[in-house]
Amino acid sequence: MFGRFFGGPSDDKHDATPLKRVQDPRENEPGAAGDAAARRTTREHFGFPSKDEHGLPVPMPAPAAQSESRATFDVLGQTLVATLTVPTVTGPEAADLAAELVDKVRSSSVPGGLRHIILDVQNVQYMDSACIGVLVELLGRLRSAGGRIALVNASSNVEYLFKLTRLDRVFPICRDVMKAIEVVEREQA
Repeated sequence: MFGRFFGGPSDDKHDATPLKRVQDPRENEPGAAGDAAARRTTREHFGFPSKDEHGLPVPMPAPAAQSESRATFDVLGQTLVATLTVPTVTGPEAADLAAELVDKVRSSSVPGGLRHIILDVQNVQYMDSACIGVLVELLGRLRSAGGRIALVNASSNVEYLFKLTRLDRVFPICRDVMKAIEVVEREQA
């Protein structure tokens, strides 16, 4: 029976019949991979030519870089408080946010430098696993310099995610910024 799949002889009662191609119902939807006319119409609708003067396909322009920050920043002692302003934080946005946090920590003019980060996540309703990974990596960098990260004002979704993954043990979750500062500074002593 399995011989035909692995290159051996097939059973007599199970002849090797060719497989039929099953059509994906999405293939008929406008904008699907096989519907070039729909793509051309959509491109032209938004003012992007589908072909250049030589008849060659023109690639879509890259999306404009997002220049606005995903957080506002304050400094209290040796702690950077970042209030996130976006409702969802996923992998690419989290990586950009982490880079921004690292830049703020490195470029700080605080004597002795910034050691801790408090993330005020009051506006965040969703974080994905890539965001969690970025935060763990950022925590590793801070810990090597004696710093910590705490979360403040977490929604029930975000708090549940940290408790489910047991990361609430390494990222303290507090109800206000002053309590979070007390927790991160107490842990360093």
